[in-house]
Amino acid sequence: MKKRGFPIIFSLLLLTILFLSLTSAGMFSELWSKITGKATSGPASLNITIGNSAPTIEWVETIASTPPTDDGTKTITFNFSATDIDGYTNINVSTAEARFELAGETTRNASCTNWSQENNIVNFTCAVDMFYFDKADNSWIINVTVFDINSARGINASTVFTYEVHTGLKVSPPSVNWSAEIGIQETDTGSTNDPLTVNNTGNDDAVSLNVTAYNLRGEVTTTEFIYANNFTVENESQGCTGTEMVNASSINVTSAILYSGNHSFNYNNATSGQEQMYFCLRGVPQDISPQSYSSSAYGSWQIEVVT
Repeated sequence: MKKRGFPIIFSLLLLTILFLSLTSAGMFSELWSKITGKATSGPASLNITIGNSAPTIEWVETIASTPPTDDGTKTITFNFSATDIDGYTNINVSTAEARFELAGETTRNASCTNWSQENNIVNFTCAVDMFYFDKADNSWIINVTVFDINSARGINASTVFTYEVHTGLKVSPPSVNWSAEIGIQETDTGSTNDPLTVNNTGNDDAVSLNVTAYNLRGEVTTTEFIYANNFTVENESQGCTGTEMVNASSINVTSAILYSGNHSFNYNNATSGQEQMYFCLRGVPQDISPQSYSSSAYGSWQIEVVT
């Protein structure tokens, strides 16, 4: 039994050695393919998708500190550049936009035009209209955006600019009148063309109003006067309880506050950029003669804002 076992074991060992040598030499696969007729290699399909790159906005021109235009709009022009590594033709130039933004304020939108282009860069010029009543602040955000032809967006909102304070007003009507004749005994007589409307033509907000009054001199007997302190001014309908005037002195009308706003709405409140003022003649000196009294000798009364 032992003598028969040895040739079997020896044969298996030789076969194993032969198998390993064929495999290491690459011959086994070739031999196997010849025996079975099956291939040992084949084609493999590849599919690779390259993603679109969104444009980037790395440069926005610094805007100098800018004052409003009195009672109008100020056009602010600036430039920005957009880059797209897929080439400038990948940028949809018609989508370029710019906005000036400030919390609590109306956003002002800009029109932007295709200015120039080279390599992967497109330069844009934008123009934004700011209104006279837009808030004075040093943190207006310049927000610029542009899309590529695949609707990927580039955005930059890291730049700010300063919109300066501007103080201005316009008064209407330009004169204050009383009826043709006032009796010597009459008191608390209101102007016949009240109210006098004060429009805020700037963005200076919540400012006080002062009136500089002058004595009214007689046009015939020039030594007679209706004195400035015979008048009061307030922002309510004539109740003749307003602030008493002082000759040739700038006196604050304590009831009147002029807020900023769009005065074209033409109504008086804290947001319309408008204030109304009423003038009252409390009485006249009892020793003056009947005649006309006017401000022509010493000048018109002045209404001014006090910041």
